[in-house]
Amino acid sequence: MASLTRMLTLKKFIPRMQMRSLATSTNLESDYLHKSILPSYHFQNCLPRLPIPKLEDTMRRYVTSLEALEGHPEISAHDIESTKRGVYSFLQSEGQRLNKILIDTDNANQHTNYISKPWFDMYLESRLPLPLNYNPFMVINRDANEALNNQLVRSTNLIISTLRFYKTLKDEVLMPEVFYTKQTAKSPLVQNMVKFLPNAFNMRYMPMYLSGAYPLDMSQYGNLFSSTRIPGVGRDRLRTFPKSKHLVVLRNGHFYTFDVLDENNNILPVENIMQNLKSILEDKVAKPQHELAYLSSEDRDTWANAREHLLQSGNVTQIGSIDSAIFCLVLEDQNCDVTNIDQTTSMFLYGDGGSRWYDKSFSLVVAKNGETAINFEHAWGDGVAVVRYMNEIYDDTINNPRVTSPDFIETTPKVQRLEFNLDDQAKSTIENAKARYIADTGRLKVAGQKYDKMSKEYLKAKKISPDGVLQLAIQIAHRRMYGYPAPTYESSSTSAFKHGRTETVRSCTVEAQAVAKYITEKGLNDTTNLSELNTLIRESCKKHNSLTFEGAMGLGFDRHMFGLKYTAAQTMGKLPNIFEDHVYKVMNHIILSTSTLDTNSIAVGGFAPVVPDGFGIGYGCRIDHLGCNITSYEKDVQKFVDTIMESFDNIRTVLESQ
Repeated sequence: MASLTRMLTLKKFIPRMQMRSLATSTNLESDYLHKSILPSYHFQNCLPRLPIPKLEDTMRRYVTSLEALEGHPEISAHDIESTKRGVYSFLQSEGQRLNKILIDTDNANQHTNYISKPWFDMYLESRLPLPLNYNPFMVINRDANEALNNQLVRSTNLIISTLRFYKTLKDEVLMPEVFYTKQTAKSPLVQNMVKFLPNAFNMRYMPMYLSGAYPLDMSQYGNLFSSTRIPGVGRDRLRTFPKSKHLVVLRNGHFYTFDVLDENNNILPVENIMQNLKSILEDKVAKPQHELAYLSSEDRDTWANAREHLLQSGNVTQIGSIDSAIFCLVLEDQNCDVTNIDQTTSMFLYGDGGSRWYDKSFSLVVAKNGETAINFEHAWGDGVAVVRYMNEIYDDTINNPRVTSPDFIETTPKVQRLEFNLDDQAKSTIENAKARYIADTGRLKVAGQKYDKMSKEYLKAKKISPDGVLQLAIQIAHRRMYGYPAPTYESSSTSAFKHGRTETVRSCTVEAQAVAKYITEKGLNDTTNLSELNTLIRESCKKHNSLTFEGAMGLGFDRHMFGLKYTAAQTMGKLPNIFEDHVYKVMNHIILSTSTLDTNSIAVGGFAPVVPDGFGIGYGCRIDHLGCNITSYEKDVQKFVDTIMESFDNIRTVLESQ
């Protein structure tokens, strides 16, 4: 099974069509990206279920990962030995009992997996604000045809392509999410055969598997459109609106809505959509004194209470229009230079809080010069559905743009600007939210850089894992700057299983630390044994590949331990000592939170750290370069970026020597 990164980089071939200034009509066929032989959710009910690892294996993996943190200032040799004794005790007592409950609960819920409910609970019960803490961003590559990057043109094309994706999915003719290792499984013969097979694992899934194709979970797609997170005191909830026909657009602190589908759910004529956007862009109304959107950036209890007050103050229709929109579009009045990583991150990760609505499943943010990013809420899903959506609309807007010029025959706009009833209490709450938002976002520091001396192609030619090299460079850099290893998180998708989400790859390994210690303590000089160091680097990458594979197969230790901890809280009333252990808490204070962005439609992406003294590290391995975008509240991000670049140089020197 390949990693999620490989799954997401499969390019879909769409023939390039002749571009025209404006398509003045739509029909049923033009409303779709394609029409798949197989229904979109054809494999959903016959996917394999996420396994629960053997308890002994989980504890062994936990201890092995812990040993890589030897030298951490908060973990002594005595602490490690004490934790090992605690693990042994847990295996002999509470662990077996809790694991049995977890397995029994899993067996009683065959429709899902053991981690799905605890994972949703974790997100929806968190009271932290969504911006910085949860919502990430990803920038869509700029169109090579500069005329198509005009803000009005690109926004119109993005809307049309998004609606085509939406309708293709809604009518279940979007190609199922499948990772193909062989082209034979794509043939009409195989697809038509599988189409009529019974809905059972052995009958429908296995022929694809045996043909070198791996169907993936698509349960998250149901919350991609017409969906929102609604704040509640103590716990939020997710809600979808399947009958939605409109968008919500934010600009200059105002909310606008207009329909994009007709009564038969056909996409409205493109000139109507373009006219509505133009009227919004030309609206000269002043920014509101009290910008309602700041409320969605508040902590969830504060926002829940404020929302209830808004509803009781005569804003039910207005809030409902925002909640139920197919998606949210943000039109920025400022340009964005994506080569300026600080400017890019500040605009797309958080931006003007008066023109963001963080509760929506996703928002497309379009800068004045056409640079575009997606900012998405994380409770409903991970990157699988979002990246598929981005890949599809990127291809469609480039290969089949509906608009090529901002000039068109104007019509009468049909746009509603939402007006809100705000009393003194609401105004005060908004101003408090704005002050906190400005203070919080003002603390974030950003730095990033490309490295063009190595690339995906270069590393493949050297027969070494690109992701393993990038993760190793991060480990070397941290040890060089701080002198010790740090708890590290890398996300691995478990979408090969029903309702799969993610597993943690603990990239701080004994093998990676052996390389980091060698380079930082001995350095690279005339006496360096480059052959020995080359062996250590390859062993580190081999270990990383093994952990990534185990994660994708649901065989990491983090989700299993999370499930055991959740089960203990539900059934015992208190947590076993293993979860109260000092070392366990240090292990889960993630200093290096990392995620890769490796798809041709994405230029750059990023997120904030998960702890105040940590780093948020978005990185990518492209055909012609490596790169990273790093955030932190308290640490020196520029120095850390520079140190990663130095680590790249070190690794390259060793690889070149061989």
